[in-house]
Amino acid sequence: MKMTLSRLRYKASLNKLGYEELPNGNVVDTNVKLFDFYFGYYKQSLSQSISSNAFDYLKDKVTIVVRHNDYFVQAMSDTSYTITLPSPNANTYYVASIDPSYEVVNGYDTIVLSATGSTTND
Repeated sequence: MKMTLSRLRYKASLNKLGYEELPNGNVVDTNVKLFDFYFGYYKQSLSQSISSNAFDYLKDKVTIVVRHNDYFVQAMSDTSYTITLPSPNANTYYVASIDPSYEVVNGYDTIVLSATGSTTND
């Protein structure tokens, strides 16, 4: 995959799920923003999707490309991390899978995101 920094033109945020106790004693979920990052959308051709039997898997998922960061690798196995994307995919996602780049300095990771079901109101 040929990647350049110019393809990373959208801004998203990595969040960590937290909890806040209200004065009445109720506990509510909160998303605490850890940092913003730039990403690009990654699209497979139809033949790549069919040959990898990924049609059902990729349904309702978004694939992005980002500069490598170990937080994304950690988010793969920890569902308390979420990623919030801008419009048109303004939603909160979990990291469903990741193809990290450890070999190249400043490499790129391909991340498949799965929607959490809650939309944002930005």
